[in-house]
Amino acid sequence: MFRGRRAWFSQSVGPGPRELWAAGGGTLAHWRDAELLFSSDAAHPDTLRIHESRDYLEGRATVFHSQFLSAWASAGVEAKLSVVLGHFVLPPACLQEEIRRKIGRFIWERAEDSLAEEVKARNSYYSGCSLIKHRSDEETGCTVPAQGEPLYRALQEYPMSNMVTGYASARDMKKYMGELCDFIPGTSGYAAYWVGDEITLRGHAKTRTKGKR
Repeated sequence: MFRGRRAWFSQSVGPGPRELWAAGGGTLAHWRDAELLFSSDAAHPDTLRIHESRDYLEGRATVFHSQFLSAWASAGVEAKLSVVLGHFVLPPACLQEEIRRKIGRFIWERAEDSLAEEVKARNSYYSGCSLIKHRSDEETGCTVPAQGEPLYRALQEYPMSNMVTGYASARDMKKYMGELCDFIPGTSGYAAYWVGDEITLRGHAKTRTKGKR
């Protein structure tokens, strides 16, 4: 995917995303010559300089969070199409708190929490299996989840959840003439969960009685 592409990495980015970029055939370049700009901290001096540059103010430069590379690498072959680069736009540090008040936490913040929860769940599962080590797996039914197998998780925990559900194509959606607004699971009194092959929207607000749309 990255072969022949040029990227710039902020000094705030750890070695992991850089290695993923290089492994995919990507090369490094000065930020003015790069096609993609990655940072993990909008407050870092090198990223701050870009956000204050004329190129950024005139729309010729966009900074993305480096979590995109980790999300893309951990997704399955088909699920990679659901990891959208545009969802990882890293806004200037001075705007982030206001954006959080409007839409909640950023995608990369949710992804980090989801990963921590998944690791905790797997460790708990392993501990449970070790307590019955004298029994066979056939007798106890205690088996370790396959690597990459999705656990039950709320849909707002993108990108991990979106790797499972994907997006509907715009061509498959009916034309709507009214006002449009983003649906963000976990806000507006609704929460969405993925269970097996079903998508369920549950209303939590007392004034809302319908849980599906």
